[in-house]
Amino acid sequence: MPTYASDLVRVMPIACELPRSGPGSSYHVDKTWVGFSLAGVFTLHARHEDHLIHPGLGVVFPQGIEYQMSHPTDDGDTALALGFAPGAVEEALPKPIERVRVIRLDLRVRHQVGVLMAAADRRDELLVEQLALELLGALAAHVAPSPPASTASRSARAKVDRIRLLLAEQPEARWTLETLGQLVGYSPYHLAHQFRAHTGTSVHRFLADLRTAAALQRIEAGETSLAAVAADLGFSHHSHLTATLRRRIGLTPRMIREHLRPPSA
Repeated sequence: MPTYASDLVRVMPIACELPRSGPGSSYHVDKTWVGFSLAGVFTLHARHEDHLIHPGLGVVFPQGIEYQMSHPTDDGDTALALGFAPGAVEEALPKPIERVRVIRLDLRVRHQVGVLMAAADRRDELLVEQLALELLGALAAHVAPSPPASTASRSARAKVDRIRLLLAEQPEARWTLETLGQLVGYSPYHLAHQFRAHTGTSVHRFLADLRTAAALQRIEAGETSLAAVAADLGFSHHSHLTATLRRRIGLTPRMIREHLRPPSA
């Protein structure tokens, strides 16, 4: 989809095809904006913090920061960025934030991102603005100050981030806690404990959400074969994919496609 802009919101699709690489150019954020990862993996570096970004995450880039990006894989990445007219962000985020904030999205919120993109494609200004403000509000509800991490906590987070990267790179693989734990020197119990402590969810739920977010992206892109989507992403059967979508976001694939079409007159 092309860039879309109204008086209230600017919708900017982002596609990066850079190969595996370290931190690149530095970018200055002149006004707060938000982003949503759609496919692929990248690392965001800002104010001495590293954030692994993958599908199913939202990011708030506060005004005034400088940031860089690096790419731990050769697969590229795509995302959607939203910029707002003066006053909108300040109303949603009454307290200024000074650091990049990364928020794990409810999959229903991720579905709203797809609906917004479809609305922007057909230039439905009112729906785009409504959904953009709802997405801003969803992120703002999860933004809160966080204490500095201890050295031990940073070490554990680095290991959890390595697991997150592996899962995001290969969501279709048949992972076990034993296999993943061996990769970072953790027992299955310790991995499960540390992963939940640093992500707020279990490894199983995290992987299921990655698979579901990837399925949403495929359906939004026009994929018609549910069997192919299910097989590619590690679902046991297309009915398993349908049941997961219904359970996690309350919608079937047919309903998702209907949400992407213009509303009936």
